[in-house]
Amino acid sequence: MTATSPITTAPPTGLAEPLLDSVEAMAAELVGRIAGADRSYADPGLLTAEELQQACLENLTAIISALAGTGPARLHAARAVGRLKAERGVPIAALLHAYRLGGRLTWEELTARSTGPGDPRLHDLATDLWNLIDTFSDAAVEAYRETEIMLAHVDAQAQSRLIRTLFDDHSDNPAHTLTALRTLGLSENGVFAVVSIETTDSGATLPARLVGALRDLGAKSVWDSQIDSHTGLLSASAPAMIERACDVLAELIDGRIGLSAAFTSPIAIPGALTEAHLAARSARPGARTVVRFGSEPLAHLLVTVPEASRRAAAQILGPVLRLPTPDRDDLIAALDAWYRHRGSTATAAEELHCHRNTVRYRLRKIRDLTGRDTADPVHSAELHLALQVVILLAP
Repeated sequence: MTATSPITTAPPTGLAEPLLDSVEAMAAELVGRIAGADRSYADPGLLTAEELQQACLENLTAIISALAGTGPARLHAARAVGRLKAERGVPIAALLHAYRLGGRLTWEELTARSTGPGDPRLHDLATDLWNLIDTFSDAAVEAYRETEIMLAHVDAQAQSRLIRTLFDDHSDNPAHTLTALRTLGLSENGVFAVVSIETTDSGATLPARLVGALRDLGAKSVWDSQIDSHTGLLSASAPAMIERACDVLAELIDGRIGLSAAFTSPIAIPGALTEAHLAARSARPGARTVVRFGSEPLAHLLVTVPEASRRAAAQILGPVLRLPTPDRDDLIAALDAWYRHRGSTATAAEELHCHRNTVRYRLRKIRDLTGRDTADPVHSAELHLALQVVILLAP
């Protein structure tokens, strides 16, 4: 909204302009009415008496000047009071009520200066006055909303910075970590765990109900979100609550989820963050499970040395990986299902929707291409290792 409004008023009638001479007394009266009618202004932490007096004076002066026809409605005062009340936390309903009280007071002053209820000058003034009250209150509300959005953004940025400090190494000054915990409403006592989430879609946000669902299980959480990942700190009074939180994470999150080992000292957060990252990278894509640090030692090893792991996989499964994509995927899927079902060709075939002889054929094809037979323990170990690299470190 612009600083002035195109609203037009009737030609000067002689009733409105004299109010400018008594606008200071009107502002003082309006302050009393506002304070008496709305408990929001009784809190000394909101607006001071001086600020409320100045806001009333500026808005009444602008409204009466427009009503008197001395110029267009200038909305600087309205926008200023909207911003001020948003910054101080005055409810928007109180802002609108103050304008209604100001309009009523102005009307009382106009009628007091008229020749009576039948004074023809009052007719046009009534319409103009309440149009102006609407215009000013709309401008104030617009500024209020804009300020709310700005303040929310600033608050979110401040909280985000504070959360990130939790994951920094403050071993030289642990007080930083403890202060951040307290400010965020987390206890410095109890059991903690760090969660790392690698999202499947860049820019994906956390589910809106995640924090509430975790809290319902007794685990408070704070989250730091990046474009393709989220990092969270879980805080609970007992380890069992952390364990139950894993079920919620697996249910609500679409991505790789890693959980650090539980710990009791907040100073251990940076180390737990490393564990959680490693655990997340060890999760199978699309598995919708939480990988706990230490639960997948082979996967942890492979993702820790990714380049060496890829070279080993290329050496072991190279001929398979160089096949056309459909053929390669069929062989990799058969090998993966066969291992996950502990060598059961029947169960693997059921999962893959094919005949078990097809699974056997594909395993033989892998043997012929790589020179490694799943029936040989050493060969089988090498194939399994290479398969994990393909699954975990796929480009």
